[in-house]
Amino acid sequence: MKILAVDDDELIREILSATLEAHGYTDVTLAESGEDALQKIAASPTPFDGFMFDIQMPGMDGTELCQHVRQMEHYKNSPVIMITAMNNKEYVDRAFMAGATDYVTKPFDTTELMTRIRLADRLQAEARKAAAAQAAAPAAAAAPKPAFKEPVTVKDVRGVVKSAALDNYVMLMLEQKQFAMGAFAIRIPELAAVHAGSDIEEFTYVVTDVAEVISDVLVGAQAFLSYIGGGIFVCVGAKNKLPSADSMQDEFVMMLNDPDLVYCEEVATGFSAQIGDIAAPKLFEKRGDLRFLDRAVEKLNEVGGGAARSSGGRAAFAA
Repeated sequence: MKILAVDDDELIREILSATLEAHGYTDVTLAESGEDALQKIAASPTPFDGFMFDIQMPGMDGTELCQHVRQMEHYKNSPVIMITAMNNKEYVDRAFMAGATDYVTKPFDTTELMTRIRLADRLQAEARKAAAAQAAAPAAAAAPKPAFKEPVTVKDVRGVVKSAALDNYVMLMLEQKQFAMGAFAIRIPELAAVHAGSDIEEFTYVVTDVAEVISDVLVGAQAFLSYIGGGIFVCVGAKNKLPSADSMQDEFVMMLNDPDLVYCEEVATGFSAQIGDIAAPKLFEKRGDLRFLDRAVEKLNEVGGGAARSSGGRAAFAA
């Protein structure tokens, strides 16, 4: 795995390089600033497989650097691990909004650091394998449509992140003892009919349009949302800023059915919405315990009267 690690602290760069090399990651490029990083990306003869960016740096910080990298076609889905202190929630929020997928905290815990790196390595290897298989497939062969219960990738919508990134953000907030979070889930039942009557590209367009409406409704709430499949979106934010189900129901459905929005020409349908109540972490739930996200979906099931996921537990939230 070819890694670019960026930190303005020389000691941190040395620690990262030595730790990665000791665990078999020898193809590591170091940069001392965001500007230096962009120059190294441009000059590299082969693409990087993953990035580590310090959030707080003078000049171009890690969040701005992440935004620049995400605008590069080759790196739209590459792992970006942010390096962060324990008490900078505002910076962390901005970083995940900019496209960060994971984080490590300073001072480094070697086990934790290498767990994050190996996860990024595995995800990147799977992405390369999938890309190679797609390139080798006959040109006329259409890509198989994922099952309705599977997530699709929503791009370029404010606050929307992949479910794995949402999990990582929540774990960081729990680590920082940010228990004032809340989560709720939204189901759009008619997405099942859209999925059945359209190809994957058009279905993704529809899911993206719905995500944009949710993002607009949540403007000001500083919330993240993720499409987890099965017509379900999970939203996470400061509990006191999240709207209640009752307060957003009518406005949300009205915006969903705006006549200026054309979702899917092949499947004519109006949209309804089921919105669950807000779930929150409990004091005894420690870092890595994401049960309150499960509870958010369970509260949605109470509204919808059915199973939101075909499989229980954390598997349904995996990216």
